Amino acid sequence: MKSFTLVELLVVIGITIVLAAASIPIYGNLQVSAQLNDNSSQIIQFLRTAQQESMARYNNAAHGVKFQADRYILYQGSIYTLRDSDYDREVILDSSMELSWTLFGTGQSDEVNFSKGLGAPDMIGTITLTHDVQGTRTISVNSYGKAEED
Repeated sequence: MKSFTLVELLVVIGITIVLAAASIPIYGNLQVSAQLNDNSSQIIQFLRTAQQESMARYNNAAHGVKFQADRYILYQGSIYTLRDSDYDREVILDSSMELSWTLFGTGQSDEVNFSKGLGAPDMIGTITLTHDVQGTRTISVNSYGKAEED
């Protein structure tokens, strides 16, 4: 009857430990990247939805996206403070993520609102999504309302 020696077992256990230790940081980085990608895609989708609903005159209203450090909200109305909150769609960020923005135009400095019928944005600029461990994603909104990741 053949069996493994103690040395062979220790070598296999040692290799397993080394591989596990090496894979943990890689897995963590993949999770951070996935969180950033998911939220970046969701912000872009919210901006595009707001523009499309404004152009379609959905509920005969303008639509926009409001940004706060820990969340973003798709809303119906000409500005966030005068919105119909029954139509709010909100995403709260994980505590390891934060939003910042640099927006210029004629509207509120922390939101992008699209004109009813035309879908023109009242603000243009960038929205930055930052993870506190590593990585950022920057989304730009141009004068035509096109939202895309830089």
